[in-house]
Amino acid sequence: MKYILAFFFIISVQVFSQEINEKLLKKHVYHLADDNLKGRGTGSKENTKAAKYIAKEFKKLNLKPLENNGFYQCFTAKVKKVVVNDSLREAKNIIGFLDNKANKTIVIGAHYDHLGEGKQGSSLAENSVGIIHNGADDNASGVAGLLELARFYSQNKVTEPVNFLFIAFGAEELGLVGSRYFVKNPTLDLNKI
Repeated sequence: MKYILAFFFIISVQVFSQEINEKLLKKHVYHLADDNLKGRGTGSKENTKAAKYIAKEFKKLNLKPLENNGFYQCFTAKVKKVVVNDSLREAKNIIGFLDNKANKTIVIGAHYDHLGEGKQGSSLAENSVGIIHNGADDNASGVAGLLELARFYSQNKVTEPVNFLFIAFGAEELGLVGSRYFVKNPTLDLNKI
């Protein structure tokens, strides 16, 4: 009996360990947290570059957009905590749908924005303005996980009994603005989620 259990353990470890691609996870984290993206502050051109990167990955995985703007759900975010000249900023959620023809949908989300160069507030560092806040340990790694799960489920040979809605939320560092916007303006009937 011990040998049978050990055999099934080895087989299942081999099957599951081959499914998650560690190199892709690292690639996504390193790309999103790179200094060139300057912390992906909401409304910045670097934030737009991060959004395009995520949308490109969704497209590669053959996820379906559910918006008129492709994968983008656009909205305006307001910086409330800090007085800045540009307190209104254009933002977007990036949404990809994996349709398994099921009645229910699971949402898998992460936020891709971060504190940019400290002008938005929320940093624990004293005098943080001008310092790049890379955000590798929460949102870049969260988005990497989101993209890897999107890859896993879209390439899975077994069709799951649920659909998946992958959402990279924008403007979350400003007070959960992107997720709140999605709930008020869903791209899919909330009763099916």
